[in-house]
Amino acid sequence: MKETRQPRAAVCILIARRRTGKKSVGYGWLAALCTMLIFGLIPIVGRTQTTSDQKAAIVLVHGAWADASSFDAVARELQKDGYTVYAPPNELRSLASDAKVISSFLKTIKGPVILVGHSYGGAVISVASVGNANVKALVYVDAFVPDTGESPGSLLAPYPAPPKDFFTAVPFGNGGANLYISQKYYGAVFASDVPASKAAAMGAEQRPLSAAIFKQKAPESVGWKTIPSWYVIGDVDHMIPPALQLKMAERAKAHISHTHGSHPSMVEHPEATVAAIMAAMSATQTR
Repeated sequence: MKETRQPRAAVCILIARRRTGKKSVGYGWLAALCTMLIFGLIPIVGRTQTTSDQKAAIVLVHGAWADASSFDAVARELQKDGYTVYAPPNELRSLASDAKVISSFLKTIKGPVILVGHSYGGAVISVASVGNANVKALVYVDAFVPDTGESPGSLLAPYPAPPKDFFTAVPFGNGGANLYISQKYYGAVFASDVPASKAAAMGAEQRPLSAAIFKQKAPESVGWKTIPSWYVIGDVDHMIPPALQLKMAERAKAHISHTHGSHPSMVEHPEATVAAIMAAMSATQTR
C-alpha cells in the first residue's frame, strides 16, 4: 500500500471556490486550513493497491517418511530474510485428501504464494495448486511431478525395486497399511548424506505413508501445466532416481538446478532449495 497525495494548492483553490450562500460567514478558516495543507499538517491521503513489491508467502509441503522439520534449515534462511513461511503437515493418507487439505490451507493465505513440495509432496502440490490463482510458482525438491493418470508406483516402475524388507507395513482399519522405512535402510538410502546421528533421529520420527498412495493416479488437472515451476534435483538421491527427476522436470518445463544431495537434499543443502525459491519469487514478481 502507498499514499497518494493531491497537490495541496489545488485543494486550497477548490475549497476557496465553495460558497456557503451566507455573507456573514468569514473565510479566515479557509486561510488557516490552506496553510495547514500546504505545510503538510493535514495529509490528504488516497490508498492505492500495489503488488509488484509484495513478498509472496512460502508454503513448504513435506513428503513421506519425513515431516515439516525436514524444511527447518530452509525456513530459517527464508525467515531471516523477512519472508512469511508456512509448513503445514501433509497427512500422507491419499493423494486426493492430502491435496484437499493443502488446498484448504492455501485459501487462508491472502496474497501471492510460492508452493514448495518435497518427494510425494510434489504430487500433492501439483493437485492442490489447481484453481488457486494466488499460487504464482511451484518449486519441486527431489519430488514426484505426475501427469494425468500417473502414480508414484507407475513412475518408479521402470527402475530397480527396493529390497523386500525395505518397508515395514503396519496395518490399520479397512485393510490399509502404513509403510515405514526400515531403520537399517533409513540413513543408508533415504538420508545418505545426513550425519548418522541426525539420520537416526529422522528415521525414528518418520511419518509413514499409506501404502495405497503408490497406486493412486493424478487427476486430469495438475498445476504444473499452467503454473511456472522450478525443480531441485538431488544428484545422489536413492529414493527417486535423478534420471526420473530430470525427466519429470523437463516435461514440466521447470527451471532445473542440481545439488549433491540425498533424497531430502534440503536438510544438508538448504541453500539449493532457497535459491530455487528466490528465483521463483523474482521471476513471478517480474511477471
